[in-house]
Amino acid sequence: MVQFRGQLFGLKATQNQSLNLPEWLISCIYRWYLSGDRSLAAAQPANKETTKAPPAQAVIASNTPAVPVNEANVAQADAESTKESEKNPVKRIVDEVVALMGDIHEGREELMARGIPFHNINALVELGVHKKHEDMAIMCKTAIDASQKQYGAAGITPELLDELLDNLVTLEKDLGHVRGLGRQQGLDMNSINYLTMIIRQNPGDGGEKMINTFLAYTLACDIPLHRVEEILAETTAGPKSVLPQIAREEEPDLKAASRKRLITDVCVGCVLAVLALTLLT
Repeated sequence: MVQFRGQLFGLKATQNQSLNLPEWLISCIYRWYLSGDRSLAAAQPANKETTKAPPAQAVIASNTPAVPVNEANVAQADAESTKESEKNPVKRIVDEVVALMGDIHEGREELMARGIPFHNINALVELGVHKKHEDMAIMCKTAIDASQKQYGAAGITPELLDELLDNLVTLEKDLGHVRGLGRQQGLDMNSINYLTMIIRQNPGDGGEKMINTFLAYTLACDIPLHRVEEILAETTAGPKSVLPQIAREEEPDLKAASRKRLITDVCVGCVLAVLALTLLT
């Protein structure tokens, strides 16, 4: 420490050297010198604690209000949406048919890109739906040979053909099942097919422009549309009971039945008494 004082003032390092600086300031400078750290933090007294500033992320997080999420409202909205969908069989059937038809179209496009003609695809899928596996195997071999002859090594392989055909057969079965459900619910499937075709051909607006134009032309041709609201009400009212409406029988009058039984018992008793008296005499 004495040597440091001498070096600090450029004087000879002796204990008799007088200093004009306060003792606490010299101690702080000495600690700074010994630490090797030339920052101002190293010269702070040991008994004083430094406070670090919080990171920017913590400040932002503390100042950002939390947005409450009401799970009950979300669940209620989902339940109401599902309930409305259940009440509207037309929309449910149309949405499912449109989705299945889109998947079927993609599968057919994949096979056609591999060199298999459209009519061959239809025939293969038809054989698969009706489980005619022998005829399907013969036709698959012919399709593979034609594809590889046309595209060479890029032609379709038996494994890929089987995978794509299995997928198409499954989709066709699902489509038939959905249409069957629509018929069971009393829907006109011809109208459903026309509607799904319009929706699929107009993916931009979902067929809105074409359907509105169609209805405008319908009115221009003086075709009445007075049953539109009636049909809409029938389709959204839910399924009707198929049980016959049997009228309930009226409940019998208990007092009258009891009185009738009493009179019958009295008459029978009188007849038996008369017969008994006749036999005794």
